[in-house]
Amino acid sequence: MELRQLQYFLACARCGSLTTAAEELYTTQPHVSMVIRELEQELGTRLFTRRSKGVELTEAGERVYGYALRALRNAELFASVSREQREHSLRIATNNSSNMAVMLTAFYNEFTGAGKDRELYLRFTECGIEKMIALLSAHEYDLGFLFVPDTKRSALGYLIDRHRLSFTPLLDTDLVLYVGEKHPLAGRSSVTAEEVAGLSFIQLEDDFFTVEDLLAGEPAFRRKRLEIRHVVRTNSDHMMIRMLDKTGLCNLSTFWLKDVYRQYDFRRIPVEGMEKRIAFGYLSRKGEPLNDDVSDFLKYLRHALELDTGA
Repeated sequence: MELRQLQYFLACARCGSLTTAAEELYTTQPHVSMVIRELEQELGTRLFTRRSKGVELTEAGERVYGYALRALRNAELFASVSREQREHSLRIATNNSSNMAVMLTAFYNEFTGAGKDRELYLRFTECGIEKMIALLSAHEYDLGFLFVPDTKRSALGYLIDRHRLSFTPLLDTDLVLYVGEKHPLAGRSSVTAEEVAGLSFIQLEDDFFTVEDLLAGEPAFRRKRLEIRHVVRTNSDHMMIRMLDKTGLCNLSTFWLKDVYRQYDFRRIPVEGMEKRIAFGYLSRKGEPLNDDVSDFLKYLRHALELDTGA
């Protein structure tokens, strides 16, 4: 069995048509039909039922579809090994964070700057904590940076221990409200949890470790059965910035660099009672030494945090 056969099979399943798949694959319909026929003969089963308007997967084809997706994904990972085994590499997963984008850009510039004569292979992705754990466990990333509320620390510890990961906290930070400069609350020095419940929000995609859940345990929320009114859910920082800038929506989040949004007219307002309730830190694999580039980045990050907090 060849990877090419699986690529053709997946294209046909996705398109529902051999002709459309041939166009996507830059080949001819007879050639696609021949490759699929060879794959079916090799597997000893029909993968597609031919219809007047195209093809659809058989029951066996449905099972093969999942296997084929995983096989191609694993093939891509094998191919990535040679690309990533360069002299210098850094692979970072993180919760959605403009801070980390700013920090990695600055580190990259310093690492590869004039007179350094070196390159850095940088791989960066934003995701939820549960996916981050899977990526680190699969050795696809070196570190995972995250925020975890104090109410979820024990749950995180249980989860990562099963995957032989450890959490290293870097600092404790606050739950804060982000608003645009024209928002009625823009001039406030703090807001109460009860006031937060009366606002409309744009929030990042939810997962078990969301920092918003801190409010659910507050007496005012429990007593009055208050809820955060979500108007927009997104996984895009660009969307977040645009909506905060151009609408009256708010965002509940946290921070670990104070001035990351200084180029925007956003106000960061602490939520009363939520001070130092959220830990920022990183996940790494237990018992595995960090390579020099990862260690250099952590040293760079810790120095930036010291400067930012005045420690």
